[in-house]
Amino acid sequence: MRSKILIYILSPIAIVLGVIYLVSTISAPSPDTVTYLRDLATSLLAITLGAAAPVIMKKFTSV
Repeated sequence: MRSKILIYILSPIAIVLGVIYLVSTISAPSPDTVTYLRDLATSLLAITLGAAAPVIMKKFTSV
């Protein structure tokens, strides 16, 4: 039960931080291509995992 509450609290936080990091990366891109791609991947991964965590939890949690 505690893990369910923790996931529902941390998922929106991950999404918000991912969006903030994505906006920051797009608005001030790094001149280095590798760093820019790393930053984009990190932000998109945070958004994706934040959105997918509750869905995955519902799918694999028994009632």
